Amino acid sequence: MKMEEGEKMDKDMDMSDGKMNMEGGGGMGMMGGGMGGGMMLSMAHPIHLHGQQFQVLSREIEGMRQEEYKTVKDGFIDTGWKDTVLVMPGEEIVIAKPFQDYKGLFLYHCHNLEHEDLGMMRQFYIG
Repeated sequence: MKMEEGEKMDKDMDMSDGKMNMEGGGGMGMMGGGMGGGMMLSMAHPIHLHGQQFQVLSREIEGMRQEEYKTVKDGFIDTGWKDTVLVMPGEEIVIAKPFQDYKGLFLYHCHNLEHEDLGMMRQFYIG
């Protein structure tokens, strides 16, 4: 799922293939507006997938943020199972998550409490 900054997500996310793209900045839909929305776009976001574990498959960053990214990229540890991943501004992360036990709605959100309080959370549907 790739979205432009400030674009709104109108539907729940379908992850039936077991892969999900997480994009820093506008990827959670509501990031373009609201109180502090502009500042949130330029921050890193620890994205948490509720009650689930996943593996990071890839990270990709485009555009002007590549030079900034080079200063932190070697500090990421993407091996093993996770329930939270740090998504940098302008970064897209692809994860793999097997959904074997439960079908239905799942929640993911930013673990920065101020961001969570401002609504930086979404549900996605596994059918």
